[in-house]
Amino acid sequence: MRHAEPDPGSLADDPGAVLWLGSPEQPRVLLLHDIAMTGSTSWLGQLQLADDMCLGIVDRPGYAITDRASTAGWTSDARMLLDVLDRNGPAHLVAHGCSAAGVLLAAQLAPTLVSSIVLVEPPLFQLVEGSSLTEDLAGKLGELHDRSCLMDGEEFLREYQLTLGYLEPPPLDVPERCAEAARKETPACHAPLDLASIAALQTMMTVVVGGREGPEHDPGERTVFGGALWQTAEVLVEAADGWLVPVEPAGHAVQRCTGLFNGVLRRHLDTWWSNMDHSHAAAG
Repeated sequence: MRHAEPDPGSLADDPGAVLWLGSPEQPRVLLLHDIAMTGSTSWLGQLQLADDMCLGIVDRPGYAITDRASTAGWTSDARMLLDVLDRNGPAHLVAHGCSAAGVLLAAQLAPTLVSSIVLVEPPLFQLVEGSSLTEDLAGKLGELHDRSCLMDGEEFLREYQLTLGYLEPPPLDVPERCAEAARKETPACHAPLDLASIAALQTMMTVVVGGREGPEHDPGERTVFGGALWQTAEVLVEAADGWLVPVEPAGHAVQRCTGLFNGVLRRHLDTWWSNMDHSHAAAG
Protein backbone atom coordinates (compact mmCIF):
# COMPACT_ATOMS: atom_id res chain seq x y z
CA MET A 1 0.00 0.00 0.00
CA ARG A 2 1.42 3.39 -0.98
CA HIS A 3 1.81 5.96 1.79
CA ALA A 4 3.33 8.97 0.08
CA GLU A 5 3.48 12.33 1.77
CA PRO A 6 0.67 14.65 0.62
CA ASP A 7 1.83 17.06 -2.03
CA PRO A 8 0.92 20.65 -1.09
CA GLY A 9 -0.13 22.72 -4.06
CA SER A 10 -3.07 23.88 -6.09
CA LEU A 11 -6.28 21.91 -6.31
CA ALA A 12 -6.34 20.05 -9.62
CA ASP A 13 -9.46 19.58 -11.69
CA ASP A 14 -9.40 15.81 -11.41
CA PRO A 15 -12.10 14.27 -9.20
CA GLY A 16 -10.64 13.40 -5.84
CA ALA A 17 -7.69 15.77 -6.15
CA VAL A 18 -6.87 17.15 -2.72
CA LEU A 19 -5.56 20.59 -1.83
CA TRP A 20 -3.33 20.00 1.19
CA LEU A 21 -2.62 23.03 3.35
CA GLY A 22 -0.13 23.08 6.19
CA SER A 23 2.80 20.92 7.16
CA PRO A 24 2.74 17.21 6.19
CA GLU A 25 4.34 16.59 9.61
CA GLN A 26 1.02 17.52 11.27
CA PRO A 27 -2.04 15.23 11.55
CA ARG A 28 -3.87 14.92 8.23
CA VAL A 29 -7.48 16.07 8.34
CA LEU A 30 -9.63 15.64 5.21
CA LEU A 31 -12.78 17.81 4.90
CA LEU A 32 -15.75 16.61 2.82
CA HIS A 33 -18.63 18.87 1.81
CA ASP A 34 -22.39 18.37 1.80
CA ILE A 35 -24.87 18.09 -1.07
CA ALA A 36 -24.93 20.98 -3.58
CA MET A 37 -21.69 22.46 -2.20
CA THR A 38 -17.97 22.43 -3.03
CA GLY A 39 -14.91 21.92 -0.90
CA SER A 40 -13.60 25.43 -1.40
CA THR A 41 -16.87 27.16 -0.45
CA SER A 42 -17.79 24.89 2.47
CA TRP A 43 -14.71 25.20 4.65
CA LEU A 44 -13.48 28.79 4.38
CA GLY A 45 -13.66 29.26 8.14
CA GLN A 46 -11.46 26.22 8.71
CA LEU A 47 -8.49 27.33 6.59
CA GLN A 48 -6.88 28.87 9.67
CA LEU A 49 -6.56 25.36 11.11
CA ALA A 50 -3.76 24.70 8.62
CA ASP A 51 -1.46 26.45 11.09
CA ASP A 52 -1.34 23.29 13.22
CA MET A 53 -2.70 20.46 11.07
CA CYS A 54 -2.32 19.21 7.51
CA LEU A 55 -5.71 20.21 6.15
CA GLY A 56 -7.10 18.53 3.02
CA ILE A 57 -9.94 20.02 0.96
CA VAL A 58 -11.54 18.03 -1.82
CA ASP A 59 -14.47 18.29 -4.22
CA ARG A 60 -16.56 15.14 -4.05
CA PRO A 61 -17.11 13.17 -7.29
CA GLY A 62 -19.64 14.91 -9.50
CA TYR A 63 -18.93 18.33 -8.02
CA ALA A 64 -15.48 19.19 -9.40
CA ILE A 65 -15.43 21.80 -12.18
CA THR A 66 -14.35 19.40 -14.91
CA ASP A 67 -16.04 16.29 -13.55
CA ARG A 68 -19.14 15.78 -15.66
CA ALA A 69 -18.86 11.99 -15.73
CA SER A 70 -19.05 10.94 -12.07
CA THR A 71 -22.36 10.42 -10.34
CA ALA A 72 -22.44 12.06 -6.92
CA GLY A 73 -23.26 9.89 -3.95
CA TRP A 74 -21.91 7.57 -1.30
CA THR A 75 -20.59 4.88 -3.68
CA SER A 76 -18.43 7.39 -5.56
CA ASP A 77 -17.40 9.07 -2.31
CA ALA A 78 -16.20 5.79 -0.80
CA ARG A 79 -14.18 4.90 -3.91
CA MET A 80 -12.60 8.36 -3.97
CA LEU A 81 -11.71 8.20 -0.28
CA LEU A 82 -10.10 4.78 -0.59
CA ASP A 83 -7.94 6.10 -3.42
CA VAL A 84 -7.00 9.32 -1.57
CA LEU A 85 -6.15 7.46 1.64
CA ASP A 86 -4.20 4.81 -0.24
CA ARG A 87 -2.10 7.53 -1.89
CA ASN A 88 -1.61 9.76 1.13
CA GLY A 89 -1.88 7.52 4.17
CA PRO A 90 -4.19 7.64 7.21
CA ALA A 91 -6.28 10.74 7.86
CA HIS A 92 -8.96 12.08 10.15
CA LEU A 93 -12.18 12.39 8.13
CA VAL A 94 -14.59 15.29 8.68
CA ALA A 95 -17.87 14.87 6.79
CA HIS A 96 -20.65 17.43 6.51
CA GLY A 97 -24.17 16.22 5.79
CA CYS A 98 -24.57 13.68 3.00
CA SER A 99 -20.85 12.94 2.72
CA ALA A 100 -21.10 11.05 6.03
CA ALA A 101 -22.33 7.88 4.28
CA GLY A 102 -19.26 7.56 2.05
CA VAL A 103 -16.95 8.22 4.99
CA LEU A 104 -18.45 5.39 7.06
CA LEU A 105 -18.39 3.00 4.09
CA ALA A 106 -14.73 3.81 3.43
CA ALA A 107 -13.93 3.32 7.11
CA GLN A 108 -15.52 -0.13 7.01
CA LEU A 109 -13.49 -1.09 3.93
CA ALA A 110 -10.15 0.34 5.14
CA PRO A 111 -10.32 0.92 8.91
CA THR A 112 -6.54 1.25 9.32
CA LEU A 113 -6.53 4.28 6.99
CA VAL A 114 -9.14 6.22 8.98
CA SER A 115 -7.59 7.75 12.08
CA SER A 116 -10.86 9.14 13.45
CA ILE A 117 -14.21 10.50 12.24
CA VAL A 118 -16.15 13.72 12.77
CA LEU A 119 -19.68 13.73 11.35
CA VAL A 120 -21.49 17.06 11.04
CA GLU A 121 -25.30 16.74 10.94
CA PRO A 122 -25.25 13.30 9.23
CA PRO A 123 -28.63 12.43 7.61
CA LEU A 124 -28.23 8.68 8.15
CA PHE A 125 -31.83 8.09 9.08
CA GLN A 126 -31.70 4.36 8.23
CA LEU A 127 -29.83 3.86 11.53
CA VAL A 128 -32.79 4.95 13.67
CA GLU A 129 -35.46 2.36 14.46
CA GLY A 130 -39.00 3.01 15.59
CA SER A 131 -39.11 6.72 14.82
CA SER A 132 -41.90 7.99 12.59
CA LEU A 133 -39.98 11.25 12.13
CA THR A 134 -36.90 9.65 10.60
CA GLU A 135 -38.87 7.03 8.69
CA ASP A 136 -41.17 9.62 7.13
CA LEU A 137 -38.30 11.92 6.19
CA ALA A 138 -36.26 9.07 4.70
CA GLY A 139 -39.29 7.99 2.69
CA LYS A 140 -39.87 11.49 1.35
CA LEU A 141 -36.21 11.89 0.39
CA GLY A 142 -36.40 8.59 -1.47
CA GLU A 143 -39.54 9.69 -3.31
CA LEU A 144 -37.90 12.98 -4.24
CA HIS A 145 -34.86 11.14 -5.62
CA ASP A 146 -37.16 8.94 -7.72
CA ARG A 147 -38.81 12.06 -9.20
CA SER A 148 -35.59 14.03 -9.65
CA CYS A 149 -35.17 12.90 -13.26
CA LEU A 150 -38.22 15.05 -14.09
CA MET A 151 -36.64 18.22 -12.64
CA ASP A 152 -33.71 20.46 -13.32
CA GLY A 153 -31.19 21.14 -10.58
CA GLU A 154 -32.78 24.34 -9.35
CA GLU A 155 -36.23 22.76 -9.10
CA PHE A 156 -34.77 19.79 -7.26
CA LEU A 157 -33.07 21.94 -4.64
CA ARG A 158 -36.26 23.88 -4.02
CA GLU A 159 -38.17 20.63 -3.46
CA TYR A 160 -35.31 19.32 -1.33
CA GLN A 161 -35.56 22.30 1.01
CA LEU A 162 -39.32 21.87 1.33
CA THR A 163 -38.85 18.17 2.07
CA LEU A 164 -36.50 19.05 4.92
CA GLY A 165 -39.28 21.12 6.46
CA TYR A 166 -38.27 24.68 5.58
CA LEU A 167 -41.15 27.11 6.08
CA GLU A 168 -39.23 29.79 4.18
CA PRO A 169 -36.58 28.17 1.99
CA PRO A 170 -33.58 30.52 1.75
CA PRO A 171 -32.37 31.53 -1.71
CA LEU A 172 -29.50 29.35 -2.91
CA ASP A 173 -26.57 30.65 -4.94
CA VAL A 174 -25.41 27.29 -6.25
CA PRO A 175 -23.42 26.66 -9.46
CA GLU A 176 -25.43 24.76 -12.04
CA ARG A 177 -23.03 21.81 -11.93
CA CYS A 178 -23.52 21.49 -8.17
CA ALA A 179 -27.29 21.66 -8.45
CA GLU A 180 -27.20 18.94 -11.12
CA ALA A 181 -24.86 16.79 -9.02
CA ALA A 182 -27.22 17.17 -6.05
CA ARG A 183 -30.19 16.15 -8.22
CA LYS A 184 -28.44 12.90 -9.16
CA GLU A 185 -27.08 12.11 -5.70
CA THR A 186 -28.54 9.01 -4.06
CA PRO A 187 -29.79 9.90 -0.55
CA ALA A 188 -27.36 9.15 2.26
CA CYS A 189 -30.19 7.39 4.09
CA HIS A 190 -30.12 4.70 1.36
CA ALA A 191 -26.52 3.70 2.05
CA PRO A 192 -25.99 0.12 3.32
CA LEU A 193 -25.02 1.05 6.86
CA ASP A 194 -25.96 -0.48 10.21
CA LEU A 195 -25.11 0.24 13.82
CA ALA A 196 -23.39 -3.11 14.43
CA SER A 197 -20.87 -2.47 11.66
CA ILE A 198 -20.26 1.06 12.92
CA ALA A 199 -19.67 -0.24 16.46
CA ALA A 200 -17.24 -2.85 15.10
CA LEU A 201 -15.05 -0.10 13.61
CA GLN A 202 -13.82 0.94 17.07
CA THR A 203 -12.87 4.26 15.49
CA MET A 204 -13.02 7.42 17.58
CA MET A 205 -16.05 9.45 16.52
CA THR A 206 -17.55 12.85 17.29
CA VAL A 207 -20.98 13.82 15.94
CA VAL A 208 -21.73 17.54 15.74
CA VAL A 209 -25.25 18.95 15.41
CA GLY A 210 -26.61 22.45 15.12
CA GLY A 211 -29.07 24.06 17.50
CA ARG A 212 -32.81 23.41 17.43
CA GLU A 213 -34.08 26.89 18.30
CA GLY A 214 -32.95 30.45 17.71
CA PRO A 215 -33.68 33.58 15.71
CA GLU A 216 -31.37 32.50 12.87
CA HIS A 217 -33.00 29.11 12.39
CA ASP A 218 -35.96 28.14 10.25
CA PRO A 219 -38.30 26.54 12.83
CA GLY A 220 -39.73 24.09 10.32
CA GLU A 221 -36.36 22.83 9.14
CA ARG A 222 -34.97 22.54 12.66
CA THR A 223 -38.08 20.64 13.82
CA VAL A 224 -38.18 18.17 10.92
CA PHE A 225 -34.62 17.85 9.64
CA GLY A 226 -32.97 18.99 12.86
CA GLY A 227 -35.09 16.63 14.95
CA ALA A 228 -34.29 13.65 12.71
CA LEU A 229 -30.59 14.54 12.78
CA TRP A 230 -30.58 14.68 16.57
CA GLN A 231 -32.12 11.20 16.81
CA THR A 232 -29.55 9.93 14.31
CA ALA A 233 -26.68 11.51 16.24
CA GLU A 234 -27.82 9.86 19.47
CA VAL A 235 -27.83 6.33 18.05
CA LEU A 236 -24.50 6.92 16.26
CA VAL A 237 -22.60 8.03 19.34
CA GLU A 238 -24.10 5.19 21.39
CA ALA A 239 -22.98 2.62 18.81
CA ALA A 240 -19.51 4.14 18.37
CA ASP A 241 -19.04 5.06 22.05
CA GLY A 242 -18.39 8.57 20.78
CA TRP A 243 -19.28 12.16 21.62
CA LEU A 244 -22.35 14.17 20.69
CA VAL A 245 -21.57 17.89 20.52
CA PRO A 246 -24.37 20.43 19.90
CA VAL A 247 -23.41 23.87 18.60
CA GLU A 248 -26.51 25.77 19.64
CA PRO A 249 -26.06 29.01 17.62
CA ALA A 250 -25.60 27.03 14.40
CA GLY A 251 -28.07 25.67 11.90
CA HIS A 252 -27.20 22.89 9.46
CA ALA A 253 -23.97 24.56 8.26
CA VAL A 254 -22.39 24.19 11.69
CA GLN A 255 -18.88 24.97 10.44
CA ARG A 256 -19.94 28.57 9.72
CA CYS A 257 -19.88 29.16 13.48
CA THR A 258 -16.15 29.20 12.95
CA GLY A 259 -14.82 29.66 16.47
CA LEU A 260 -17.11 27.10 18.09
CA PHE A 261 -16.75 24.50 15.35
CA ASN A 262 -12.98 24.84 15.07
CA GLY A 263 -12.80 24.42 18.82
CA VAL A 264 -14.69 21.13 18.50
CA LEU A 265 -12.23 19.91 15.86
CA ARG A 266 -9.23 20.87 17.97
CA ARG A 267 -10.63 19.11 21.05
CA HIS A 268 -11.41 16.03 18.97
CA LEU A 269 -7.83 15.82 17.71
CA ASP A 270 -6.39 16.55 21.15
CA THR A 271 -8.47 13.70 22.61
CA TRP A 272 -7.38 11.35 19.83
CA TRP A 273 -3.74 12.25 20.42
CA SER A 274 -3.97 11.81 24.19
CA ASN A 275 -5.53 8.35 23.76
CA MET A 276 -3.07 7.16 21.13
CA ASP A 277 -0.29 4.64 21.63
CA HIS A 278 2.57 6.95 20.65
CA SER A 279 5.01 4.09 20.34
CA HIS A 280 3.09 3.09 17.22
CA ALA A 281 1.86 6.53 16.14
CA ALA A 282 1.01 6.87 12.46
CA ALA A 283 1.30 10.07 10.48
CA GLY A 284 -2.49 10.38 10.39
